[in-house]
Amino acid sequence: MIHLIINPKAGGKRTQKQMDEIKEIFASHGKECTVHETQYAGAAKDIAAKLTEENAEATIVVLGGDGTLHEVLNGVADPTRCTLGLIPSGTGNDFAAAAGIPEKWKAAAELIATGTPKLTDWIDIGNKRCMNVGGLGMDVDVLIRCAKGKTKGKIKYLKSLVASFIKFKGYEVSFECEGEQVDMNGLIVVACNGRQIGGGIKICPVADLGDGMMDVMAVQCFKSKWQTIKAFMLLMSGKIMGYPHKKYYRCKSVKVRPKEANTVQLDGELYDGLTFDAVVRSGLKFYRA
Repeated sequence: MIHLIINPKAGGKRTQKQMDEIKEIFASHGKECTVHETQYAGAAKDIAAKLTEENAEATIVVLGGDGTLHEVLNGVADPTRCTLGLIPSGTGNDFAAAAGIPEKWKAAAELIATGTPKLTDWIDIGNKRCMNVGGLGMDVDVLIRCAKGKTKGKIKYLKSLVASFIKFKGYEVSFECEGEQVDMNGLIVVACNGRQIGGGIKICPVADLGDGMMDVMAVQCFKSKWQTIKAFMLLMSGKIMGYPHKKYYRCKSVKVRPKEANTVQLDGELYDGLTFDAVVRSGLKFYRA
């Protein structure tokens, strides 16, 4: 049995059509499917919790984006016992890119219907779970501006990104990783399971979802806007590993401490006051390429 979690309001009639055709694809491969529609903010987490309390080994598929997948991961009773899948229908779909999940939803449904789930990592940060990337810095500044903006879709993110370029000054932060203590004015400090954020910003192109390690990337912030632009250009081109003003670690855990109380983002969701103690976990079964 596949439990399909969807937000019926996200795409209107398009979502209904997708849902019907996804059920047909699953049925054509002998897989029964039950649909669970979210009716309020946080419903995906509650649905996942209920399903895995009734059956810890439930198979749950999300028709949505990184945010809905984040909710489900934080709702399941035990990530090492259940199986998850994703049919991308969000704005950025950053985790889907790292997981090799096709952008076209029919192909993504076929991957789940015919494939075998692979062992996949996630990251515990504070008392939350993170599927893709968690961190603080300019990415959080952009998301906060997005939340306040009135436009929708990728144009809202682009406008927020431009505003952050102009106004963002960096965060004074210290972090401890692999026995090294680092203090810096950070443009961005992230713990990565996946490879990208913001709909294509390649914050850590070498990250591997199933290697049992997290990738920590910290990029220095300078007063010079040229340095910020240079760092961003390298991020977009997937060449940040060659940037001299960065710290990179492949590790099991990291502790990040901003000088002042700050907001943290996990899979694009914002949390105030979350302690950034990150530990990689393994054993989640996930449908991916």
